[in-house]
Amino acid sequence: MDLRHPARHKSDTPLHLVPPGGIEAGRGERRPPLPSFRRYPLWRVVGLDSLTVAHFALGCAAVLLAWHTRPLVAWPVALAYVVFAVVQTFVLTPLVVCPGCVYRAIAGARCPSALNLLSARLCPPVSDTAEFRHRTCGSLGQTSLSLCSWVFPVAATAAGLAVHLAWPAVVLTAVLVASLALRLILERTALCPRCLSRRWCPVAHVVRAA
Repeated sequence: MDLRHPARHKSDTPLHLVPPGGIEAGRGERRPPLPSFRRYPLWRVVGLDSLTVAHFALGCAAVLLAWHTRPLVAWPVALAYVVFAVVQTFVLTPLVVCPGCVYRAIAGARCPSALNLLSARLCPPVSDTAEFRHRTCGSLGQTSLSLCSWVFPVAATAAGLAVHLAWPAVVLTAVLVASLALRLILERTALCPRCLSRRWCPVAHVVRAA
């Protein structure tokens, strides 16, 4: 298998993938014990995407419960969160980030979330990977946006509970935190270590930042 990403930087230097056997060439990066996946198993993809959707739904419900005494706050915040989370995950990422990902460049490949397949239906791939890397940087980078979609409902719910303590909201918040912790554990141990593009992927940066 050719381990070079066909896209090139402005310096015309080819990018090198993480080898399928898991051997790292990157300086300072630990060598993962597991082989990289060119095509993630369908059950892993379904599991990750189901956890993502469940987290968004739980976040919306937790905000509504925590702020139920102030419906003029609860409904706009909860609905705005769901719209933001869904759009940035399933629209913005496939349109802006995924076109430069190596999983778009390899025929028959499937990334951990299968967003490369969605991206292929929405837009063409790019020949310059600068956007793929740059989207991880800054306050509006994909790292910050992804972290916001995961953490915001916890913060918003905590604020609501500080105003009015409601035990159903406390329980749901605990479930939400557990969902977030489970996602980070799965990505650290089972998903990102097997990814061919983890050196540049915004999700990998989010996992490291968290």
